[in-house]
Amino acid sequence: MSPEPRSGSPLDVVEDYFRALNTEDWDLMATVLATDVELVPVGSRARTGSGQAIAFFQKVFQRFPTHDDNPTRFLDADNTVVVEIAFTGATPDGLEVAFDAVDVFDVEHGRIRRLSQWFDTAALSAMLP
Repeated sequence: MSPEPRSGSPLDVVEDYFRALNTEDWDLMATVLATDVELVPVGSRARTGSGQAIAFFQKVFQRFPTHDDNPTRFLDADNTVVVEIAFTGATPDGLEVAFDAVDVFDVEHGRIRRLSQWFDTAALSAMLP
């Protein structure tokens, strides 16, 4: 059973998001995302709704079954949290990748309402076969 999300500040919500993401705890993720969340991944179309967002994350982690989104810096301003991330992961055949990213979270009523993700997609593509 998933631990309950904290009902605290936007920063607490974002920390719960990373906990859910890194452990692939989709039940916890569903409690962290607003049901009508807007996910805007870099280099891809936007997804609307927690179901579509979770399906997107699951698809990404098929490409990187070993993964860690390590938040290294949080900038907290009212209901917006900006996070610098050091991502490390490996493909199913063991190819290791690492890159930096920035996520921008808008939190409303204790849930993530909008998330935009930013990283160098060309650099990631160059690391992959």
